[in-house]
Amino acid sequence: MITPPLDGVSKRGADEPQFEASFPAERMAISRVRRQLRARLEEDGLESVADDVAVICTELVANAVLHGCLGFPPGVTLKVTAVWSDVQLRLGVRDPSGVRPREQEFSASRTSGRGLRLVDELSDRWGVQTDPSGSGKTVWTELDYPRRRAS
Repeated sequence: MITPPLDGVSKRGADEPQFEASFPAERMAISRVRRQLRARLEEDGLESVADDVAVICTELVANAVLHGCLGFPPGVTLKVTAVWSDVQLRLGVRDPSGVRPREQEFSASRTSGRGLRLVDELSDRWGVQTDPSGSGKTVWTELDYPRRRAS
């Protein structure tokens, strides 16, 4: 499901993420970023969504590392941001590629290609925002009323 973002709902103020991490586009970084984000969510009392958001983050970062950075020189970086309020949590993963991700056809025999389906199931909305300069994209996801959600 790809729908436009809800502007301004999830931010405390302009460009004030509660979590932000830039890191090299390497597989090793995926678990580190997931753990940091999960800890920050728990620190702010969002235990009820921490597991779901950690899974979503893992899938989006893995896609960015494996697909969004394919063909780019070593040392390219990714950026993960998260902003939340009582109304909404928004997670974004930015990579340098302008190529939009796409959901794979379901196959019981394939062991990969299910990440975006999982993101779709765990999120209220998700989508892709291409940088106006053409120098990359952000895959974002939103969860409504994160403090009221049950895991």
